[in-house]
Amino acid sequence: MEMLFSAKNIEISFDTTHRFLYCNWIGFQNKESIFNSGARMIELLHKLQIHKVLNDNTLVTGPWQESADWTNSIWFPQMVEAGLTHFAWISSGNIFANLSARRAMPTTNVTVRIFASYPEAYTWLTNQPEKT
Repeated sequence: MEMLFSAKNIEISFDTTHRFLYCNWIGFQNKESIFNSGARMIELLHKLQIHKVLNDNTLVTGPWQESADWTNSIWFPQMVEAGLTHFAWISSGNIFANLSARRAMPTTNVTVRIFASYPEAYTWLTNQPEKT
């Protein structure tokens, strides 16, 4: 993995072998941190011309409901426009973070799967076809 970006709330790496972004969200998330990190992810999808994301919420603590509707209605469509086709989402152990994530599920044309662990998410994502 090649580290591309690091902030207090997120670390974004690039798996050069399987060509996906690994986004490790950390701690409490707020509207500003989610908007800024989401914009960085869109930028990196464009720049690297990749189509898959492994989104790890294992370390997320607390709700982020104030951003869930934005994630669903604005951010996911922008991610799809940037090329996203497959999104593996590792859930948090925090019930409130998981409730926010469920509310943020996209209605756009992208395949999203929720997993309990990194190995499950990684296996699924790396077995998905590349965009043609």
